[in-house]
Amino acid sequence: MAPLVFFSAILALALPLAASPVSSVSSNSSNTSTCTTPIVRKEWRRLSSCQKKSYIKAVQCLMNKPPITSVADVPNVKTRYDDFLATHIVQADECHFTAIFYPYHRWLLHNYELALADCGWTEGQPYWDWTLDAGSPYDFVNSPVFDAKTGFGGNGALVPGNFSNPDPDVLLISPLDLPDHSGGGCIDDGPFAGLSTSLGPFANVTGTSPYCVRRDFSYNALTTNSGAASVATQMASPNFGTWDYNTEFSIHPGGHWAIGGIYGTMSDKWSSVADPLFWLHHSNLDRAWWSWQTRDLEARVTDFSGPLIAFDYSNALGGNATLETEVYIGLTEKLSITVKDAMHIQQGPFCYTYDEIY
Repeated sequence: MAPLVFFSAILALALPLAASPVSSVSSNSSNTSTCTTPIVRKEWRRLSSCQKKSYIKAVQCLMNKPPITSVADVPNVKTRYDDFLATHIVQADECHFTAIFYPYHRWLLHNYELALADCGWTEGQPYWDWTLDAGSPYDFVNSPVFDAKTGFGGNGALVPGNFSNPDPDVLLISPLDLPDHSGGGCIDDGPFAGLSTSLGPFANVTGTSPYCVRRDFSYNALTTNSGAASVATQMASPNFGTWDYNTEFSIHPGGHWAIGGIYGTMSDKWSSVADPLFWLHHSNLDRAWWSWQTRDLEARVTDFSGPLIAFDYSNALGGNATLETEVYIGLTEKLSITVKDAMHIQQGPFCYTYDEIY
């Protein structure tokens, strides 16, 4: 199935520089800085076992720290990790299928990376290069990111059913069938076994009953949308508008649906942050954007266009976003920048690079 066709049903719902483990930034304000030694974000399998465990420990730290979001703003927020989940839930409709999709998630990732540093992890947000695991179903299910000891755990237990006839006891997340879905149960191994949340599913931030984070692997979703051929196709996009539109229907959903399937949390546009693999997926998506930008960096740090309102690609409802459009995260403490400030990963508030690019 072609990438665009595959994801159409969802309408219903700089090159590496010298680096040290901690980026060095001199700054007179949060949005004006000089990046001298950017932090290096690395592919998960290039971290040592010790580093992998340290990163996971930092994520668990966030899941045990108190939130900065007020319960007056989000009644069910309980942890520092929930701060990021909650803001993504509340903002999902304004930051998906709009022009700010990429700047928003770059800003979200940056602030998550800073929060990880407060928990002792200062070596950059790792990424998951989907193309390394898209070669075969065996490669996918045996990816190091799913390792039970030095990864995030694997698939959930098989839940029967399909889109037309789902299991009556498990919430259907997908808006279309994925015939090769192979799980659907709660995470049952690894450091996040039994992980649950009280935020979501979907846009719910006021429910009171915790539910488990589920995984439901779909290899076809990955290889069709986020394999090497799809990435190469998107890299040929002539401008940001084309890049943004095409990748929101291809490499972006591919990673989500590969892990989330029809029942899994990663398939939830709003609440996918509840699965810690969200961050590795979106770090690679940011890496893909940066890879595309570096093909003509001088032009592409100002190449930006797209709708302000979701799916309004004809600009009938709200017009285009611009480089001066505000991007923010946070619900109690609002952290904002302009799109212009988010166009380069070693300017403004950012100081990082990737160990390699596409």
